[in-house]
Amino acid sequence: MHRMQRSPRGLMVGTASLVAALTLSSCGGSDDEEPVLPRQAHALTQLEGVGGEVGFSEPLALAVNGGQIDTAEVLSTEGDPLEGEIGDDGRTWTSNTRPEPGTSYDVSVTASDHFGEVHTFDDELTVAEVPEGERLTLAMLPSNESEVGVGAPIVVQFDQPVTDREAVEREMQVSSDPQVVGSWHWVSDTEARFRPKEYWPAGTSVALDLELNGVQAGENLWGGRSYHLEFEVGSERIAEVDADDYEMNVTVDGETEHTWDTSLGAPEFATRNGTYVVLEKFKDRNMTSCNANITCDESDPDYYDVDTDWAVRLSYSGTFVHSAPWSEESQGEDNVSHGCINLNDANGETFFAMARYGDVVTVENSTREADDLVERGDPGMVDWNMSWSDYVAGSALGEEITTNEL
Repeated sequence: MHRMQRSPRGLMVGTASLVAALTLSSCGGSDDEEPVLPRQAHALTQLEGVGGEVGFSEPLALAVNGGQIDTAEVLSTEGDPLEGEIGDDGRTWTSNTRPEPGTSYDVSVTASDHFGEVHTFDDELTVAEVPEGERLTLAMLPSNESEVGVGAPIVVQFDQPVTDREAVEREMQVSSDPQVVGSWHWVSDTEARFRPKEYWPAGTSVALDLELNGVQAGENLWGGRSYHLEFEVGSERIAEVDADDYEMNVTVDGETEHTWDTSLGAPEFATRNGTYVVLEKFKDRNMTSCNANITCDESDPDYYDVDTDWAVRLSYSGTFVHSAPWSEESQGEDNVSHGCINLNDANGETFFAMARYGDVVTVENSTREADDLVERGDPGMVDWNMSWSDYVAGSALGEEITTNEL
């Protein structure tokens, strides 16, 4: 049995991967004699390039010499098909995607020789595994099958630095219904983010497919599998916070649901203007000035160590919406916090209950801008506080895209 050999184009192609060429002698005996088939013809009627190990970095390719492929079915041992197409010449079959590393496949092929005889071949092959220590691993946001807000970014966090961003980004496919214009944006070698040009329309269905199996992400770094997640965009919830009026106005699908007194950061700790998204939330959370990089000196007047309820994170620099009973007298009157957005306990609990990943919170009329957090790639600020052209410039491919049909 012949083994798969790598073609000059890099595809795993057998020199006689599927050979159904039944070459008959041009000079036969008498009419009543059976045709004599040369030994070579018998030997070539076989399925080759299977029963062993093939590479994972290119699509799987099969070929026949002296015949035509009629059908080809390649199934993983779990029953998942590796889809592919028969070439225009009828002699080749190539998978649409790379095979899954470390996976075994059952192969069933029918091919017709030049004399119309159909040959059926059933065999198996195994795809090489990505070597230990060379596999790209990652995490994704939002959570699979979750409901998110209209500002929700898609986030892919890699556990290893990606040096070939273009190769990886090509395989990061976003689909949606309805389709939208959007872009990927790399904040570092270990994090890529996607957002639409405008907020997701309420009710949008979104899917992310990372076809990374066999993709080289860097030197000695390969994608080892495919990933899929899907989520739904819920109603449009936007909280608008005015630092001059000390007020938070919460709208749902354009209708005002709540108007609450609030207190933002005092002048020396002013809350940054800009568009935030809800990142996560905590029913109770300890907050300290040391963690906020204000001061760790307990004798400093700005030192604090407090337990807060109903804490909704807006940035990783430490901006939260949370209940603050100690500032209730100032809420609606003055900005006295260390940068967070304070609500009374009842309103804080209400906001906590309705907040979800990707809901939008905007702050205006404060005395500090968000430029430093955008430059640092802060997850709560980087997505909606730069120009669209700058966001697109952060794509490895350098262009906006229209999402695929879902």
